[in-house]
Amino acid sequence: MKKVLLLSLILAIGSTGFAQRVTLKKGEIAKQGVLTKIQDPKDDNTVEMSFEQVPTTPKAATHRIARGFEDFETMQTRYDKQSNGSIGNRIAVWPDGTVSVVATWSSDDSPYNTRGAGYNYYNGSEFGEMPSARIEAIKSGWPSICAAGDAEIMASHATGTNIYRREKKGEGEWELITNFEKPQWPRVCASGNGQYVHMVGTESYSDDQGNSAYHNWYSRSTDGGLTWSEPVTPPEVDEALYYNNIGADDYVMASNGDNIAILFGGMTYEMFYIISHDNGETWEKQVVTHFPYGSGLDWYQDEITSETDSIWSNDNSHSIAIDNNGTVHVAFGLTRFAPAPESGFGYITYWPYTDAIVYWNSEYVNEKGGHDILRFGDWSGDSQFDNTNGIGGVSNTLMDERLAALAEADGEQHLHLFGWPDETGDGMVDYTEYWDGHFTYVNYGISTTPGISIDENGNMAIIYSCLDEGRADQTSNFYYRSAYVTYRDSEGTWFDDYDHLSSDFMHMMDEVYPTFACSNAYDGSFWVGYSADNELGLVLDDDDPQGGETDNVIWAVKLTPDMQGWNVSEAVNPMTNVRVYPNPAQDVLNVEINASQASETNIAVYNITGQKVMEENRTISAGINSPSLNISNLNSGIYFVTVKANGFENTIKFVVK
Repeated sequence: MKKVLLLSLILAIGSTGFAQRVTLKKGEIAKQGVLTKIQDPKDDNTVEMSFEQVPTTPKAATHRIARGFEDFETMQTRYDKQSNGSIGNRIAVWPDGTVSVVATWSSDDSPYNTRGAGYNYYNGSEFGEMPSARIEAIKSGWPSICAAGDAEIMASHATGTNIYRREKKGEGEWELITNFEKPQWPRVCASGNGQYVHMVGTESYSDDQGNSAYHNWYSRSTDGGLTWSEPVTPPEVDEALYYNNIGADDYVMASNGDNIAILFGGMTYEMFYIISHDNGETWEKQVVTHFPYGSGLDWYQDEITSETDSIWSNDNSHSIAIDNNGTVHVAFGLTRFAPAPESGFGYITYWPYTDAIVYWNSEYVNEKGGHDILRFGDWSGDSQFDNTNGIGGVSNTLMDERLAALAEADGEQHLHLFGWPDETGDGMVDYTEYWDGHFTYVNYGISTTPGISIDENGNMAIIYSCLDEGRADQTSNFYYRSAYVTYRDSEGTWFDDYDHLSSDFMHMMDEVYPTFACSNAYDGSFWVGYSADNELGLVLDDDDPQGGETDNVIWAVKLTPDMQGWNVSEAVNPMTNVRVYPNPAQDVLNVEINASQASETNIAVYNITGQKVMEENRTISAGINSPSLNISNLNSGIYFVTVKANGFENTIKFVVK
């Protein structure tokens, strides 16, 4: 079993600092580092960083192809901050294979003021033209979409929450159904074959002491989204217990049949969901993970400081899905942070290098008979772990080593950890650490923003964003994030040889964040998505190492599994060797392919900016094949040729003189 890797950053305080290279063997745990505050990225007191360059030239794919996937560029947006926390309910899928995708969209250099919902529709064979305008008439953002029978419902954050509807998916005008004054950052989801539609959102305001405060709201439609109830506090969500805790985008929704569930999770309170089996008439609550000090912790009053404790928690990114048997599936990212009430903030110090995606489902049974992950000290196996961290060790509840041991005791069926892709194939996960003043993505860990998708047979795909050991930006000295997918079949077998959705040439300069999925899959196809940018960091968090705004591409990916292939054998790469000649070339480029078997191939040529300038499909036979490309129309410069066959690819650089 793969153990979880914790990459703990050893930070320097003030202007005197150092850098350290982290090299961990699988199963090895890095030691706790020194606490420090997060600096403003523009602060002159930065820490010098040593860096070992990682080649970024195109290379042949090295990952097993357990299934095929096809990606689609659905829209381009200047607005790069797609969520404040969890991201979900951005893709709607219908049983007939049609798909709708939404994202926060803007077309100009003032993305904050002109943002709105971007939308695109897949008719079963292709997406439409990328959007050139937002859906709404006013500034909006953070849209959510769901299938409601043959209709589609979209909600977005504006002055409160606006809910839009159109009777026929992919067709006609959007109708503004209602405006809720209080909730913002909405999610929508439909149950009961689309008759019941549910909305959850959060109101942000200032309390009597001038501190930021939040209140959560829920509303339901019983007529397919045409009329809505007045928003109320969600059932089973204790106002006093969760006061000022459930913030923006802390929640995601999922449905299946008459089942509807809302998952809540944040760094400073327990992760739980509420679920209804009768379309929202009655509800019950299930805790997934416990927060060590209870959900009502007051950072300003309680005696917990960065000198006495650091806390393992979820990293505020999580997803939920419900299968046809009614089993609830949850995935979340890990982080570790230190409270700092003396600073005037609740938790401005944290460990952004904790790694793992944690999977849990509602059939998990702990040794006390419950379904929750027990607090540290409540499991008989806790004696094997160090309890000196924090107050009585309780903050180690979600420590990665402990979770790995719990998963092993469970047989990896209902609790599982994954992440840390070994891109170099050397049995290690090897990163160079960031300088301590720059945290590119708020509180997220290395593996983060998981999205779960489950088909009608119980097979599962989970997409997530992760620092890519094999790709570094040589300008800013930061590692790119990539999109990875791991799988679990209906028998409970995990496939942790990851599909790497960012490994081909077209994505070699993409920074992939965040990732998301549609929780419902049909006919053996899973729909996932991600945002990709050729600059690191979020401009709208004032945390951009390169100092500019560029278009972000919202990709939708259709994963088409060969279910038997999960349990039988790996796909075969028919290309034993590929080379090009002459190089440099002038009018003709020969692509020599030494093939182990006959195959259909796709040969594409890209310029240095990644634009496809030529493409041909060729059939090759076993042995040496030398198809020729007419490149007489290409300008002088550097190009790349990519040969794809049977899900594998080789990319080679050549020069046109």
